[in-house]
Amino acid sequence: MISNFIIVLFGIALVGSSSIPIIPVSKYVPTSIHKYSSGLNYYWNLLLDDDSLYVGGQNLIVRLDRDNIEDRTSPIYKSIDLPSKRDEVQKCLSHSLNQAFDCENHVRVLLRRKTKYNDIFVCSTNAFSPKLYYFNPDLTEKQGSKEGFGYCSRDPRHNNTALWSDEGNPQNYGFFYTGAVIDYTKTEPIIYRPPSDDGNIKFLRTPQYDTDWLSAPEFIASFDVDSNIYFFFREKAEEQRDIFPKIYSRVGRLCKNDIDTATIMANTWTTFRKARITCLSGVNDSPFVFNDINAVTKLHDDRFFVSFTSSPGDLTTSIICEYSRRDIDSILDGNFKEADSSSFWRELPRDHVPDGVPKNCESNGSLSDTVLSFLRSHVLMNGNVYSSPPLEIAFQIPNIIITRLVTDSINYNNDNQITLIYAGTQDGQVLKLVQKKKGEKFILLTSWILDENNNEKSPVRNMVLAQDTKQLYVSTDIAVYQFSVNQCNRYMLCVECERDPLCHYDVQSNRCLNVDDNNQKLAIARLQPESWCKKSVQRPSKILQLTRKKGETVWLQCDVSEHLRSSIEWRWNGRNIQDTLFNNFLLTKEQNLIIINMNTSLNGQYTCFIGHQPIVSYSLETDRNSFVYGDVASTVTNLSRRNGECNCLTAEKYIEKYNDWCKEFENYQRAYNEWEILRDQLLISRKHFHETTQQKLYDGSKNFFRKLKDSINNNEIKSFPVNSCCSSMHCTIPMVAMCDYCERQYCSNHLTQCSQCNKTYCLFCSTNINNELSICLTCVQNE
Repeated sequence: MISNFIIVLFGIALVGSSSIPIIPVSKYVPTSIHKYSSGLNYYWNLLLDDDSLYVGGQNLIVRLDRDNIEDRTSPIYKSIDLPSKRDEVQKCLSHSLNQAFDCENHVRVLLRRKTKYNDIFVCSTNAFSPKLYYFNPDLTEKQGSKEGFGYCSRDPRHNNTALWSDEGNPQNYGFFYTGAVIDYTKTEPIIYRPPSDDGNIKFLRTPQYDTDWLSAPEFIASFDVDSNIYFFFREKAEEQRDIFPKIYSRVGRLCKNDIDTATIMANTWTTFRKARITCLSGVNDSPFVFNDINAVTKLHDDRFFVSFTSSPGDLTTSIICEYSRRDIDSILDGNFKEADSSSFWRELPRDHVPDGVPKNCESNGSLSDTVLSFLRSHVLMNGNVYSSPPLEIAFQIPNIIITRLVTDSINYNNDNQITLIYAGTQDGQVLKLVQKKKGEKFILLTSWILDENNNEKSPVRNMVLAQDTKQLYVSTDIAVYQFSVNQCNRYMLCVECERDPLCHYDVQSNRCLNVDDNNQKLAIARLQPESWCKKSVQRPSKILQLTRKKGETVWLQCDVSEHLRSSIEWRWNGRNIQDTLFNNFLLTKEQNLIIINMNTSLNGQYTCFIGHQPIVSYSLETDRNSFVYGDVASTVTNLSRRNGECNCLTAEKYIEKYNDWCKEFENYQRAYNEWEILRDQLLISRKHFHETTQQKLYDGSKNFFRKLKDSINNNEIKSFPVNSCCSSMHCTIPMVAMCDYCERQYCSNHLTQCSQCNKTYCLFCSTNINNELSICLTCVQNE
């Protein structure tokens, strides 16, 4: 009891000035999390379909039961190995590539084709020779593999993006649209639509080695929206090439009804246009520009949420900006940009644009050579796509790189919508964000740690959300995880709970519960959680009645999650203890409250608050007919005068008790002196020393500490002055207050080493050493 009390005091801080309570963000491993892993297999692709979750990795594709991805006994579970052939690996190695990673077969495209084909389509790097596979939904092979040129990148390190579109294409065929890097030298990027199976529709692509179209791009994402395909990527900025080389983020658009013109632009897109997309933070005259796009997600209402990271060399910061499709199209349908004779890029006046240049997705079947030549050399549009509104960021977080985004939305009261974003990070976390109304900033609700034992913090590579069950599936290099985004039971506070649109705080039970997303009665609480909680939660979840003796040291605990401790505020009879003039209050590092030298003037109600919510309350009273003796240091320290009188504690009984302990200490000291005398007789009578002295010292010291322990257990002494132990290195007076820490310190100052065997002994604890001769008993006997 005593040692625990003293050790805790190492974490105590004196109560200081008050501060405005801020609710920190919780960080934890989600409840009921499932994990699938078969080693380091780079699980970079996920596909959720019906009752299955398909996972693409290095040399394999796996079908998991979406209800429990850990269940390998499920009839749904199946794993297919996809190793590269030996000759393909040898060819890869001949290009001085690394077999351990480069020359493996990494699945980079994993798509479901339902209409007509009803299959699982796979494109993999195949030791730098991309290959296509076709499987039935149960992962039985549907047809043989074939070359995958243009469908995915050769290099597993290169990002690529791909989608399958069933509608809006020429002759209503289904088509792939891909963005990849397809050559060994990594200098040939491509945005590609392969030919139709019957050959009636020819393939389309971006021109080879034309940096005006694509300049060393890193593809991020692609989206099928009505009659268009949108590509998001970052690339070298050709408009800055001769000034200050930079990386710009881009949004590109093409039309699904684009067809081969069989002229000067044979097999080349005539509808592709691109523009710079950026996000600004700061003030109008000196905004900070974020250029590096990392992740994109889209809501069903044509809102795009895009994550950017500050450029290398800057303090790492990730932001999320919101864009509407209308804002993107307004730039892509605007004026062109071109380089003049001095290679300076400028806006092209409208009267320099030839007649007949089609608007968005107008037919390109009868374009003149003049128009085609213009479209061949003009794909960059003037102006930038800014967030909506400009200079407004939806979310910002320092020291984090966001790698993946997934969105969800909740509608209530007909026209109102709450937006949720789940953001995967470079260090293996998933952030849960909420936007209460369109255009408002997102609030960080919680941070989920996928694997607390993952010291390498593997980046989040992919995520997919099951809308019906609200299960989130997350993949990293080493594992796939599954957990519910409804983690309401982990919220302790009403405000924490009510900020989450999937949760509601039950005032009667003081618990956070899952709710029906469409429960419109909760709309007010969701939109104004702080004011609702302040009004609704007015009493703590616990009220404890305590009676303590005068002079006692009282410990009041506020048991909350670690992330909330910094926000704890203690109030005494409704008054912040930081505003009191008493020096009887101490806070531990866990923000528990210690009241020293308890007396009637300290009676009352002590309540632990976080924000406006009371967590636990103690009704503390002093027993007027009892007194705790032993804490002279606290008594002297906490003397105070009120109404001109000194509220001093008498010490007669304490002195009487203290004298008893002094006698015990004298007995111990006497036994110790006897041990020293006998120890000095070691060379005369080794056997006598060994059999008698050791036992005598043992009996004397054990008897003393046994009596001490009995007195403590019988509450004869309730507390001890801290100074009596820890202010003196060897705890000489009184020995009753020696803690484990000080015992170790005492030993460390009384160590000696045997001159023969070099073993170290404590003179206080051990009888196996002769201090005069610096030789241990073992060595003496061996001599």
